[in-house]
Amino acid sequence: MKRGWFLCAGLLLACQTSGLAPAEQGPTATVTVPLEAASVPGVLDGGELCDAGDATFVRRLIPQLWGRRAASAREVALLSSIITERDRETLVRAMMRSDEYEKRWMNFMKDTLHVNRVGERTNDCVADGYLWNYNGELAAFVRDTPPDGPAFETQWNLTDLLASAIVLDDLSPVYLAQFFAQLGSKIINLDNPGANLAWRAVYGDIFERTYLNRRMGCLGCHNSEFSVTDSADPALDRTWQLPGLVEKALYGSSAGRPVQDLHAFFRVEGVLSMEFVPEGVTPTNFWTYGPGHNPWGMSPGCGEFILPEDIEPDAEGWTAHLIDPVDDRPSIWTLEQRLRSGFAKLRADGMPVAEDGTVDGETALASMVTVTLVEKVWLELTGRRLTAPHFFPRNRYQRDLLVHLNETFIEHGFSLKELLVAAVLHPYFNPGHPTQCGDVPGYYMAPIYDPWAVDHDDPALRGNSVGDMVERVPPRVLMDAVTTALEWPAIQDSNEAIDTEDIILDPTTAFQLDIGVFLMDGETGFRGSNITEAFAWEEAFGSCRAPFREEGAPAVADWIYRLLSAAKPNQSLQEAVVAIKDRLTARTSLTSTERGLLSALAGTSLSTALKDVDDIDGTLRRICAAFLASPQFQFAGAPVTESVDLNPSIIVPGTSTPELCNLARVQLFEPGAVECDAAGALTFIP
Repeated sequence: MKRGWFLCAGLLLACQTSGLAPAEQGPTATVTVPLEAASVPGVLDGGELCDAGDATFVRRLIPQLWGRRAASAREVALLSSIITERDRETLVRAMMRSDEYEKRWMNFMKDTLHVNRVGERTNDCVADGYLWNYNGELAAFVRDTPPDGPAFETQWNLTDLLASAIVLDDLSPVYLAQFFAQLGSKIINLDNPGANLAWRAVYGDIFERTYLNRRMGCLGCHNSEFSVTDSADPALDRTWQLPGLVEKALYGSSAGRPVQDLHAFFRVEGVLSMEFVPEGVTPTNFWTYGPGHNPWGMSPGCGEFILPEDIEPDAEGWTAHLIDPVDDRPSIWTLEQRLRSGFAKLRADGMPVAEDGTVDGETALASMVTVTLVEKVWLELTGRRLTAPHFFPRNRYQRDLLVHLNETFIEHGFSLKELLVAAVLHPYFNPGHPTQCGDVPGYYMAPIYDPWAVDHDDPALRGNSVGDMVERVPPRVLMDAVTTALEWPAIQDSNEAIDTEDIILDPTTAFQLDIGVFLMDGETGFRGSNITEAFAWEEAFGSCRAPFREEGAPAVADWIYRLLSAAKPNQSLQEAVVAIKDRLTARTSLTSTERGLLSALAGTSLSTALKDVDDIDGTLRRICAAFLASPQFQFAGAPVTESVDLNPSIIVPGTSTPELCNLARVQLFEPGAVECDAAGALTFIP
């Protein structure tokens, strides 16, 4: 196979999406208004709204809530019928009952917290959990019990806690336990003072990125009190801070303080219990986990810790400052206590802001954690941040939306579900193409996806269009979408501690890194496309056969195999092609251009009977691979406006409308809530 054919075929095949042409007019320059003035936070004042419709909403929702593509146009229609019967919120909440939701957002949280899946910072905390029946008891225990108190009734790790927190629908316990899981992820060489100090800096930097969304070195120019890109003229203001001088509350000064004062909390030596092992006993190093306390009964494989009262003074003599000075043995125990208190205050009273902008330090710490998570959830859903590289919204629309989502998250007890409901029901999650809405201008949205648009020379182009939210699907979702659709074994993280300096990465790990999946500190992942990503995708999926199988392993009896088994010999190649397109893109029409391209790819007319196609399995897999490379599969955001003019005539067992309806009835609803008729129509039982 000539490298690159796969990419070219996919791009040519799929350039059938709706054009996103510039509009003739747009919104005027923004003006400053109070936070509460906008009727819908983040929506352009006086602007028009255009919705892409229920079917596009479902297509956009499935990858985000379930981490895969829609299984077919039939699934889209079925889920759309729930909206017709009730409303979109009913559908969103029903979809959150699925196991697919739990798995998708557990992976998101691991990525958000920089939990390494491979490399030297991998330990038992990353592996499969110990518990099998997940409820909210473990997460509630961690939330309500100090780490130096009694242990949970069963041994557990971070995977268990994430699952429990998602079921409890309170993410705050994860942030408390992650202090210990992270510090315990690396056994350092205590004989090397340089390593001791380096790892304090590593963990401090990760804390700034994953908990605070700040960098100490940037605060001198950009903080909640002032910014070099502030302006008294709202039309020129490029920094729109959220209420509250949170940096001042944390550091004593809005401009920050010496970074060593933060890094002191992440001391490893004397906090993580380690012991020396004589040479020859262990193959890789002389230090290993020592006996100590397991916070909340966490697995010893996550690390054991020295209790606060037993910690010796820091050999480096470092003191710390976060909210107030900590001169006596600062550590992650101190951080956990302050964040725990901040979560409790935030849960009870929100974050009161005094007239001079000052706020309580512990509340400010917790609020910075929630704002950071909220923005990362929006980024995951849309591919666009709500802050600029200086960590603050660039316009008031971004600010208003970020404040709204954060308040929703806090008011509902740090609920991921409520945050997602608020985000996906926002009018700008499902914007339509202007042609769907009559006289709506092309750039009718507030500049929340592309905030730099306000500087455009042409006033008509200073808003955002639906084209600004077209984005590659998150790489982990994209990878899982392939294996789910084609019924291949999931591509698993290796969960192995490997030395990345002198070992060749296993093919599975190398592939994930190449397509942008976050796996470890040195490879933080990416969302965009590049030539390396395209070739890695082609290498893995260019034959449309399950990749990374051991040599000599039998072929997987996958969805393509089952499609051929379900087809009749006299059915046409086109009927099989439509079934494949439906499976991978939930679209069932073929344009004349597509027919020509697909015929060339197949080497025969699409009207040819399946029994007369040479190497029909290979032919269908080439076509499958082209669809896997297509923008319709790899990208999200563009509304689907095509009409359905070809209904698949080959239905693989288990994917018919009645079967999908019964699956939804069991997985998405309480017993007796809905029923399915013989045709697969879902109705609610009064």
